Order: sequence, then structure tokens, then C-alpha cells
Amino acid sequence: MKDTLLNQAIEKVLALKMKALDVVLDELVEPIGDIGNPEKVLGKPYESWTPQDLQLMTQVYGTQEPSPLSDLIFKKEYKRVRELEAQEKQI
Repeated sequence: MKDTLLNQAIEKVLALKMKALDVVLDELVEPIGDIGNPEKVLGKPYESWTPQDLQLMTQVYGTQEPSPLSDLIFKKEYKRVRELEAQEKQI
């Protein structure tokens, strides 16, 4: 009987700790992941960046590669080149 009550108490404590951990993850840890996304840091998509936005992001992320900024720029520019190639093939 004592083991059952003890096990139930342990399960309740673990459930409460798991809920608390979920809150910590949602409120503290997940927003930190946004730091890795330059578009989220700046608050607008890469396609609408101005030269000043790019300069600001370079100051935030630095110039060494690889970085989240260089990865983003590569992916966006590569996609744009592929789209231009596809358009050229259609002509």
C-alpha cells in the first residue's frame, strides 16, 4: 500500500515537473532559436531587405562563414538563380 501511494506521489510530481519544463521550453528556450534565423531577428523576409538591413545583419552575425546569415543568403540567392534559369528555359 505504501509503495502504491509513493509511486502515485512520484508520478504526480513528475507530471508537474514535465508541465513546468514545457512552460520553460515554450517561453525561454524556443525564442532563443529565433536568433539563428536572420529573417526573424530583422522581422521581415530577405526579399524585402534594404542594403541597410543587410549591413545591420552583418553586424549582428559577423562576416565569418558559415553563419546563419551566410546560409540564408546562399539559399535565397540559389533559389532566385534557379528560378531565373527555369524562366530562361521557357523562353
